[in-house]
Amino acid sequence: MSQEEPGLLRRALDRGVAKLRRNPRGDITEELTQEFYDHATNITLPLTARLKPKGFFQDDWRARPTAARPWPVVLIHGSGASKGSWQELGAELRKAGWAVFAPDFGTRATDPIAESASQVGAYIDAVLLITGAAQVVLVGHSQGGVVARYWMRTYGGYMKVRHMVSLSVPNHGTLMGGILNPMTKLRRGEGFLESVMDSLFGPTGFEQLRGHDIITFLAEGGDLDPGVSYSCVATHLDPFIQPPEVAFLEVGEDDDPDRVRNIWVEDDNPRAMIRHNDMVRDPRVIEIVRAELDRVARLG
Repeated sequence: MSQEEPGLLRRALDRGVAKLRRNPRGDITEELTQEFYDHATNITLPLTARLKPKGFFQDDWRARPTAARPWPVVLIHGSGASKGSWQELGAELRKAGWAVFAPDFGTRATDPIAESASQVGAYIDAVLLITGAAQVVLVGHSQGGVVARYWMRTYGGYMKVRHMVSLSVPNHGTLMGGILNPMTKLRRGEGFLESVMDSLFGPTGFEQLRGHDIITFLAEGGDLDPGVSYSCVATHLDPFIQPPEVAFLEVGEDDDPDRVRNIWVEDDNPRAMIRHNDMVRDPRVIEIVRAELDRVARLG
């Protein structure tokens, strides 16, 4: 147990006792059990894997593609998140007629990217089998986009993908600490940031850094996989993806330039101030994603 854990448990118990005193008949069991579980049972997990998940999104395995929306959409969450992060975007895409699915994977995406990619790939195979579709459309946020691209390239998954939307994905690797990267130049600064990253995200946090073997692998032979088109959406104000343009994919000399659309949220929303985590739920980003999927559907 870390030095912090006894204090966390003590505070959880104190809050429970205080509530019980205020309302002796009240039921605090669920909340107290959750806090105790998060901070005691799973203390070996990164912090983001122990936090209570936000949002709610449920798969509907009855959903099927249509002639106008011919591919299932699979939403792949980022580090420390869960499928609940797609609550708003998933609902909007369903209203627009898309069959939408979203996996939970990789212990809240804190497992190694290779492990998460294998799990996501199995989930996508299940979606294809049940819906009868030949290909899917992927939407990946942050690490979710790296996981998707790793699966596409390592397991031949690109043959099962019609289009991919990347939301603030470190496609070319981000700098350690994001906007705090200058701290690495200070004495003990790099060690401090490494400790923070490990505590928050575990090893997978380092797999998304510029120069890591996984990022290098995804760039070998060009950014694009055969037959897949891409929409990459980024914000200038992203504190984690630094510099923010690493979220964009590059078109090779022999590639059709129309296969990639790199989009700044600020292009049509110059006053937008969108945080990294809000890229999955901000109405302006949701509208961009809807428009991109509509465009791909028209192209067939």
